[in-house]
Amino acid sequence: MLQFMVEKLNQQLHTHGMISDIVLRSDHSLLEESEGQEVLITFSEAEDEKQPTATIHLFSLAEEDSCEIEVEINYPYSLQDEEIQQLWTQAKSLVAECSLTEKRRFVEPGKQAEANVVLDYHFVVQMPRTEAEEIAFTEIMARFSADLGMLVKKKAQE
Repeated sequence: MLQFMVEKLNQQLHTHGMISDIVLRSDHSLLEESEGQEVLITFSEAEDEKQPTATIHLFSLAEEDSCEIEVEINYPYSLQDEEIQQLWTQAKSLVAECSLTEKRRFVEPGKQAEANVVLDYHFVVQMPRTEAEEIAFTEIMARFSADLGMLVKKKAQE
C-alpha cells in the first residue's frame, strides 16, 4: 500500500511543487512482536530553506488495507497575527479539520530566536478495488495535491 501511495502522490504532486525527499522508516517494537513502516515525503513549492515545507507521513493500516496520510506544513518564518489569521482562514477553507500551532523560542526576555507556524491535518484512504473506487481515489489525490500546493506557497494570501 505504501509503494502504491508514493506512486500516486508522485504523479499528482509534481504539478504543484517539488518532492525533495522520500524516506522509508521501519520501526521494530522491543516490547511487542510488531514492526511498522512509515514513508515520509518532503514537499515544497521550490527548494528554499525559507520556503514553507510539508512533510507527508504515510502509515499503512494493514488490517483495513488502507493508508493514513498525515500532513505537517512548517512555515519557518515569523508571521504577523493578521497573516496567521489569513493562513488559518485559507487552510480551514481547504481542509475543514486541521490545526495550527504557533511556536516562538526566546533566548532571553524580549529576544526572539525562532518563530514558526505549523499547520497539520490527516485523513485515511482505502485501496481502490473497483473502477469507480479508482476514479474516486484519483479525485481525492488530485484535490489533496492541489490543496497542499496552495498551502505551501510563500505567502498564505497568494
